[in-house]
Amino acid sequence: MQTCIDAFKNLNISTQRNALQISPCCLVPTRRTDTIDFVNNAHLNRTRQFWKGGEFAPGCSACKQVEENVGRSRRQDSNAWYQEHGYNDTTVELIRIDYWTGDTCNLRCAICTPENSSSWKDELKYTTYPITKEAAVNRIWQTVDLSKLQFIHFNGGEPLLNKEHVNFLKEIPEKKKVVINYNTNATIRPSHDLLDLWAEFKTVRIDFSIDDVEERFEYQRYPAKWNQVTENLQWFVDMCPTNCMFAVNTSVGVLNHSNLDNLSLWLNKNFNKNRVSDPIEHRQQPVNGLFALDNYAANSGDVIKFLDDCDARRGTHWRFTFPELASTV
Repeated sequence: MQTCIDAFKNLNISTQRNALQISPCCLVPTRRTDTIDFVNNAHLNRTRQFWKGGEFAPGCSACKQVEENVGRSRRQDSNAWYQEHGYNDTTVELIRIDYWTGDTCNLRCAICTPENSSSWKDELKYTTYPITKEAAVNRIWQTVDLSKLQFIHFNGGEPLLNKEHVNFLKEIPEKKKVVINYNTNATIRPSHDLLDLWAEFKTVRIDFSIDDVEERFEYQRYPAKWNQVTENLQWFVDMCPTNCMFAVNTSVGVLNHSNLDNLSLWLNKNFNKNRVSDPIEHRQQPVNGLFALDNYAANSGDVIKFLDDCDARRGTHWRFTFPELASTV
C-alpha cells in the first residue's frame, strides 16, 4: 500500500461554531486549533505517523472503504496529482489547500444542509449556531508558509460571498505557480478587483453547480432564479480573464435524474466554451443523503415530508414542478 501524500502536503481548513478547524484533507475529521502550524500540529502529525508506518490513519476510513470496494479514492487521486507534479516523498511542505470559506450562502438548496448554509439556518430559525464563520479563517497567511503552494480549492457556503479569501489570495507570493479552483452556485458575480487578481494566477478553475433547468432548477437551488443564473454564466464567459476555465458539476439525485437529457441539451447549446474556445466540461456525481437515488425506496416518506415542509414555508409546489416524482407517491 502506498502512503497518502496529502497527509504531508495538504491542509484542510474549515470552521465550526466560529472555531478554526484543520485536518489533512476534507474527508478526515477536523480538530480545533487557535493557530495553524502545518509542520508541528499534533493532529496532522498523528495522521502522518500512521501513514509512515504503512497504515491507514483512523480518520482516513472514507478512502479505506472506497478502496476495499475497488473504487477510486481521494488518496489515489491525490497521489496521482502529486506524482504528476513531481512530489513522491513525505517531506512536510504545504503544496495544496482545501479552503472552506464558511457557511455564508444566499441559497438553501434541497441537497444542502444548515451546516453549510447560513440561509438554511435563517429559514429554519436556528439559534444555536452562528450565521457566519468568516472571522475564524482570517489571516491564515500569517502563520503558514505559502511559498511552495500550487493549488487551492475554495468551497462554501458560497465562496464568492466571502471577502476574506480575497485578502488571502493577495498574500500568496508565487501566484503564477498556483491554480485556484472554486465551487460556486452561479448567482454571484466576482468584483472587477477580484477578476484582476485572478489574472495573476496560473489558472482559475470555476465549477458551477447546475443540477437542472428553469423552474426545476429554481426549486432545487432555491431561491436562485434561472434567468439570472444563465445571464451570469454568459457574464463569466465574457468578463473573466483568459486564464479562467469553466466546468459544470451536476449532482444527480431523486429530483433531477429524469431530466438530465434536457440539462445536457441546454448546456451543449448555451454553455460549452469559454472566451478563448476552451471546452467547458460537464460532470455528474451522485447525491448523497436524503435525495440519493439508491436510498429513495427506503426513504421516500422522508423525502415527501421534506418537500411538503419546504412548500409550506416557501409557497412552492413540488408536485407541479416534478410531476414524474409526484406520480410515484
